[in-house]
Amino acid sequence: MTQFADSQGYMGPFSRDGTASIAPTPPWHYAADFVTVEYWSNPAAVEALLPPGLTLHPDEQGLTTLSFVDWQACTDTGGELLDPIRAQYRECIMLVSVVYEGIPMHYSPYIVVDQDTSMARGWVLGYPKKLGSVWITKSMGVPSIASPSLAPGNVFAGTVAVKDRRLAEGNVRITSEADDSAVTFGSRPIVALRHFPSMFEGLHNEPAVFELVRLQAENVIAGPVWEGTANLSILESPTETMSALPPVRVGRGWRYSLAMTNRYNYRLRDLRGARPGDSQEN
Repeated sequence: MTQFADSQGYMGPFSRDGTASIAPTPPWHYAADFVTVEYWSNPAAVEALLPPGLTLHPDEQGLTTLSFVDWQACTDTGGELLDPIRAQYRECIMLVSVVYEGIPMHYSPYIVVDQDTSMARGWVLGYPKKLGSVWITKSMGVPSIASPSLAPGNVFAGTVAVKDRRLAEGNVRITSEADDSAVTFGSRPIVALRHFPSMFEGLHNEPAVFELVRLQAENVIAGPVWEGTANLSILESPTETMSALPPVRVGRGWRYSLAMTNRYNYRLRDLRGARPGDSQEN
């Protein structure tokens, strides 16, 4: 099977030369602009979404960030950059503050992206991605009212929707460069849940893959992080996880750029035999 996968593609659909794969073979190289809002949600609602092995951070219960992100990604050849629709996507990622075996981490219970390649790649990594619509204020590198610069007083905003229903809208009015307390992507280890269900008779509650993994970032390069005042609204939805975690209080916001490489994950724990509702104790 390994020989087949190596020659036919990283994941389906498979083809003779492997180019039809919905997501290419790692490593994956990324660069992005982030608009991030920090807020606190109901700790009980956050806890209800945690898989076995994770607990709420005792000093940061309910602490969450919602980021609107403009990504560009490619493989080692950089060929995707010559066909930009294969390289570019936008994303809204929710991260909550958790602890795994005494180590503070971030866990993502919900993500929206606007490209199928990103969604498939996320499922492999353990990110719970859904397709939707994400929009972000851009800075075009020229002085204009239509292109806010990274300077005090300028506002950067983001919105996200799924199935024609807006889920959230937020903005950050930057005031100054941030200090080391800024909560940026990767400022803590990110733990994810890889889950692939079984479709065999009688085994719907026995997933084929059910494991906690730690995302491994390499070659991380961060630009200046700008901090500011933030606003965030999370709207009601009959189906989407995001609506279960509305803000009780909104904190700071940040605007920054980041580049990194993802080659593989670390497996922290195989959870087969555990259930999402089981005790959170290690």
